[in-house]
Amino acid sequence: MGKFKSSTTLAAAFLSALLTAGTASAKEHIVIGEQNWTGAVLIQHILGDVIKTRLDGDVSYLAGDVAVLFAAAAKDNGAVDVLADIWMPNQSAAWAKYVDGGAKNLVPNKPYTGEQGFYIPGYLQDKYNVKTVYDLAKPEVAKLFAPVGSNKGELLVGPAGWESTYIGQVKAKDYGFADKFEPVSTEASVTYAKLAAAYKAQRGAVFYAYTPDWIFSAYDLRRLEEPAFDGYAQDNKKGDPLYKADGCWYFISPTVDPDWLKKSHINCAYPDAKVYVLSARSLEKRAPRIAKFLQNVSFDTKDLSELLRQVEQDKQPAETVASNWVKANGTKVDRWLETQQEAN
Repeated sequence: MGKFKSSTTLAAAFLSALLTAGTASAKEHIVIGEQNWTGAVLIQHILGDVIKTRLDGDVSYLAGDVAVLFAAAAKDNGAVDVLADIWMPNQSAAWAKYVDGGAKNLVPNKPYTGEQGFYIPGYLQDKYNVKTVYDLAKPEVAKLFAPVGSNKGELLVGPAGWESTYIGQVKAKDYGFADKFEPVSTEASVTYAKLAAAYKAQRGAVFYAYTPDWIFSAYDLRRLEEPAFDGYAQDNKKGDPLYKADGCWYFISPTVDPDWLKKSHINCAYPDAKVYVLSARSLEKRAPRIAKFLQNVSFDTKDLSELLRQVEQDKQPAETVASNWVKANGTKVDRWLETQQEAN
């Protein structure tokens, strides 16, 4: 009798395992391309959390650089199903090849807007009416940004090697304030420390930055006004949708010409970036509810800046921050899922 009971129990356990395996296999497996900057990591985990908790999907992450992940996702074979935080026009070549061209296997969502430029603390703008890049050419304004003991302002142009760092120096020349400022290249952490010190002392700070970033949640920062972007004029942008022979943006990299600063000319703002989530078209058949969600999802730069602050300043794990945000923002997530609810 005991032997019979043991066999029955074993059979029941085996049947339970089969049923569990069947249930697990019924879940659609979604592979999210894993990029390594914090904004992308947060978005990847938000998407993954919603797919797992609200759409009953199974999620894994595959790390790689943007070019490799783009090519893999465009094959539309399940190797990579989702790309998060794809910046345009930064990725215009890959976009033309895989989104607008070829088999059109990647489907974009509604993007959020990323901005970049020169920023100053809000208290400085309110007190001294510093609103445009041309104001920096005024001697009395430049002095506001001079470190103690210096007669020149400090322009924090960004980390060494970034293209934006060189672009900041070109702009200083062409906007007419280069002779009144010393360009200083620092890692982001040093720039943030200088900003914190300036805020504490209510002193001046002018620096390159972009949204979203955690500093925009921690501080009141204002972007200095510049003339509107009207096109790239350099030869290597021919064929780009934003190319214009007499455009305001003519940049030569230091890696191409040692006389890059003199030969480059930029007298306009960066073009605003549109930042997308891309999903594989095959999901529309494989997992239509998940596909609709990925096409319907949209992010807000203020939300992302606050989430970035929690990771970068409060040192919370990105996965935890993303999960907590999904739980706390059910109404917003519901809007992303409205299409699915209407279809059921």
